[in-house]
Amino acid sequence: MDVDTAAAVERLSDRTDALESSFRGGLGELRGELGELRGELGELRGEVREGLAENRRHAQILFESLRDDIRILADGFAHISAKIDSLRR
Repeated sequence: MDVDTAAAVERLSDRTDALESSFRGGLGELRGELGELRGELGELRGEVREGLAENRRHAQILFESLRDDIRILADGFAHISAKIDSLRR
């Protein structure tokens, strides 16, 4: 192998080593970012669960209130129905 070819092979080898080193560094950064994303997703899941639990409690309160309103209406209808029946007699 002549001197020019040997120098070209050496430069190519150096560039390959630099690319490999850069690639490994980039993978490390990517792994770090993925770890951060996992942490953020875990926090987000917790917030969503808390929000769902709060919405469920709120819905239960609304349903209880609605149930009370229906009960009041039913009592009112029963009272009016009884009055109408007493007037018919």
